[in-house]
Amino acid sequence: MLAYLKGEIIAKEMSGGPVDRLVIDVGGVGFEVAVAHSTLMTVGQPGDQATVHVSVAIRETEWTIFGFARHDERQMFTLLQSVTGIGPRLALALVGTLGVDTLVEAVTSENQKMISQAPGVGAKVAQRIILELKTKMEVFAAARGKSIASPAQTKGQHAVIEEVTDILSHYGYTPTEVQSALKEAEKAGVPRDTAEELLRFTLKLLGAGALK
Repeated sequence: MLAYLKGEIIAKEMSGGPVDRLVIDVGGVGFEVAVAHSTLMTVGQPGDQATVHVSVAIRETEWTIFGFARHDERQMFTLLQSVTGIGPRLALALVGTLGVDTLVEAVTSENQKMISQAPGVGAKVAQRIILELKTKMEVFAAARGKSIASPAQTKGQHAVIEEVTDILSHYGYTPTEVQSALKEAEKAGVPRDTAEELLRFTLKLLGAGALK
């Protein structure tokens, strides 16, 4: 089974929905990979060399390769599909919208509202994710060497994220742009204890058009 693809990016296509398309040439063979918008924006440009971590979903009539910028995103994608009723496309939407660290925090702190920000995830699905994954998420975080924030810390961080989200939305940025910027902030290790630094980072990123 495929674990990753390493080669030249041939094409990038935005669908306007939660699943975009990437074509990567590996040894003369072109692989079509389904990716989240955030991955499409950060993986590189056509002509660049890239490594994409992948998971293959096999159905009776089709094989779909789902791709991720990082190995832990692939792991989270697999973990989410262990939840009743969650298939690969919804799992991709969750990983692409929220990111790994935010998903861990949201599930372990039972933050249903945060989980429901992903496209296609309603209240019932969010509740099911929390019910079926809370313990597994704690194990997942421990395996990555990450400590689980205390309830007070997590509540404070989520309040900061919601505040920044509201401000960016007021400035006219779309939900997809906002979530992509927040995910980039997470990757960069921007503190989420106060809104000021997180807002400064995301505004700079969005203002520069780096996510388009």
